[in-house]
Amino acid sequence: MKPHRTAIAGAIALVASLILAEPLKSVSVTPMAVYIDHRTRSGELTLYNPGTRTEEIRVDFAFGYPQTDDRGAVIVPISEEAPPGEPSAVGWLNAFPQRLRLEPGQRQVVRILARPPVDLPVGEYWARARVHSTGGQAPLEARQGEVGMQIELATVIVLAVNYRNGPVTTGVSANAAPARFVGDSIVHEIQVSRTGNAAFLGRLLIEIIGDEGDVLSTVEEVLPVYRTMARRIAVPRPEEGYPTRARYTIDTERDDLPAGGVIPTEPVVREVFIR
Repeated sequence: MKPHRTAIAGAIALVASLILAEPLKSVSVTPMAVYIDHRTRSGELTLYNPGTRTEEIRVDFAFGYPQTDDRGAVIVPISEEAPPGEPSAVGWLNAFPQRLRLEPGQRQVVRILARPPVDLPVGEYWARARVHSTGGQAPLEARQGEVGMQIELATVIVLAVNYRNGPVTTGVSANAAPARFVGDSIVHEIQVSRTGNAAFLGRLLIEIIGDEGDVLSTVEEVLPVYRTMARRIAVPRPEEGYPTRARYTIDTERDDLPAGGVIPTEPVVREVFIR
């Protein structure tokens, strides 16, 4: 007898509500980005199981990097293969071990080894490591009418892997970055393009300046620019003072990335009137 579609939908909805009601306890991964150069050709991840159940782990690689959608929000599309012309490292990265069991309270180092082609051009090559884990959460059971379901929960943690072959440089160029009042917010639109042959891993600092020259408020956003980023950021209008200008500072002041990850550059500063 075939299960009824509405019964299946109800069971899935019940499972979803159970997941939302009790957050998953999954393996933790550090660091969340790995930078490998042509001299060492290797990097490391540390996996830790904070839960009470054994985790089954699998590590693989895919392609992706931060981009922006038509609303100016940051997205990271992931694909099994890189589109033509992209500087992909996916085909020559390997994880050791690739599969492992992680007992409760156990830590495990996973090495990422790069075996690039011998004639690889100078530059930076990109991939995403995916850490798949299952078993850390008991299967969920749901039943509605004649339909019974048992779902094994799995999590996937995705992190950046950048391989740098030879000397690499980076930087950014930015447009005039218009700012305008929209209701109780100030909407900032800024398009940033990368220069050099490696990703720009920086931040965007927005300062709202009042009519007397004082800084009324500040907003800080991470800004990874692999090719271009067209950000649209809405921030609350300051409660005090009259905002007249916005100052944008793009620099490489990042303390959330591993040592050696950021390639330092000179800051880019733009200042515009709020319309």
